[in-house]
Amino acid sequence: MKTFKQAFEVLKDAEKFHLDMALLYKDLLEKSEDKRTQLLLKHMLEHEQRMARNLSNYSEVAQHKVMQTWLQYTHEESAKDFIRRLELSEPPTIKEINNMGREVDRYFSDLYQAVYGAIESAEVKEVFEDLKQIQDKERITLSMATNSLWDM
Repeated sequence: MKTFKQAFEVLKDAEKFHLDMALLYKDLLEKSEDKRTQLLLKHMLEHEQRMARNLSNYSEVAQHKVMQTWLQYTHEESAKDFIRRLELSEPPTIKEINNMGREVDRYFSDLYQAVYGAIESAEVKEVFEDLKQIQDKERITLSMATNSLWDM
């Protein structure tokens, strides 16, 4: 379903999604007994908290007028719906957790790319292009960290 939202609402939705994912990782971390899984979850928790902080900071510094721009917005999935769709075992395996992190990052990269492609304002395009670049850099950092866990 397509809806219309202002740019700042898209950022707030994305921030909430990251915070919800952080809570999920924290819960899984508290329940985990495997050291490698704990390391992965700790890193993913920090990653999601960092991404939420980035979005919060970005919203604060972005020009107010730009953030009031209306966008046609199609990504309405909540973190809970997103996780339910992944069909994880109970408790999730380290491989499933790793894949979950990659799927979350892909979700945001696709979101920012879709918003970027759907808007005309150069200023708003710049905001979402910057966010996509930040997300892509974070995805690479997370990938390198998770790959090092497989070597342990």
